[in-house]
Amino acid sequence: MSVKIGVLCAVLGMAIASGAQDAPAKPSDADARARVDAWNLAVKNKNDDEKIAALTAMGDCAHPTVAGTLAKVLVSEKEDIRIQAAKSLGRMTNSADAAKACHGAIKANAASDKVVTAIFEAMGEINHPSSVGVAKDWAEDDLGGRDSQDIPTIRAGVECLGALKWKSAVEAILDVWRKNRVVGRDPASNFREKVRKYCVQALQRQVGERLGNYEEADDWWKKNSKTFNADMTTR
Repeated sequence: MSVKIGVLCAVLGMAIASGAQDAPAKPSDADARARVDAWNLAVKNKNDDEKIAALTAMGDCAHPTVAGTLAKVLVSEKEDIRIQAAKSLGRMTNSADAAKACHGAIKANAASDKVVTAIFEAMGEINHPSSVGVAKDWAEDDLGGRDSQDIPTIRAGVECLGALKWKSAVEAILDVWRKNRVVGRDPASNFREKVRKYCVQALQRQVGERLGNYEEADDWWKKNSKTFNADMTTR
């Protein structure tokens, strides 16, 4: 019996060790400093290719120091560099620091649809729950305006909600959809129909069902929401 237990413990120990090897190691402070130093050198050299390379390398180092540096890049560099910074943040899955860096850069980039879209895409890839309220508020705030240029930012916000795998994101999509039906817009602009399509696509991405009108979607969610966990995995 003791031999069998010994063998079992040995096998279990090997399995645990193997699992520990498979788990990605947390970035060290030294690694983070090295990534930031490479960025600072690229800035000093005024070399855009070096900047892009340094930013790309940062995406593999989900460390608060690196996320903080990327946050500064998002509000200080030219457009293509900012977009790369957003892409690097997007690779930091589940990082609260990366999500916070994105949230803080949206307003500063409001004049650039390309950068705002890249930021929202990064938020969806990071998939931190704190991004749900940010994406919802951004989309809803622009619904009541009358500038046709609001469309790209609303689309980015709604698409982000479709990427964030949280039940709260599904409910946020339905909230945006409901508000879209009553806000003041020029009917001739076909604005509401465009936003409706964004919501349909985002909801389909979340639940796998194409629900074309709000009443149908709201009813479906009320009946089926209990089958999903908070992170949208099925029970």
